[in-house]
Amino acid sequence: MAEKIVVDTSILIGVLENGDKELFMKLSSRIALVPFVALYEYLYGYAYLGKSVEREKNVIEKLFSVVFLDQNILMKALELDVALSMEGYKVPQADVVIVATAISLGLPLLTRDLRHYPRFQKHGLKLLTEL
Repeated sequence: MAEKIVVDTSILIGVLENGDKELFMKLSSRIALVPFVALYEYLYGYAYLGKSVEREKNVIEKLFSVVFLDQNILMKALELDVALSMEGYKVPQADVVIVATAISLGLPLLTRDLRHYPRFQKHGLKLLTEL
């Protein structure tokens, strides 16, 4: 069975916007899961620019499996958000939900965005920056 990974918005942008064929080929041999909030972030850019959201949504749903919020992800996100806030870090909630999705599923997160995610490694996040 193919390896599963969680991907964030930066990976969607790399494959779909920037046409990173090498990344696409590497992802095609895996089961890539997209947290619903990463899908939302990606589609927001299209909606903001007045582009076709439905077409892009359909493309993403054909290439990736979308993971929607459930109770485990919700509770993990809350735990992580509070823990980081108590440590003095404020992280965008979208990033918290993306991390909570990866941790809840026990899967690594593939990203090109290293602003906030490394802080979550001590909370159990397996972080990948390349395949």
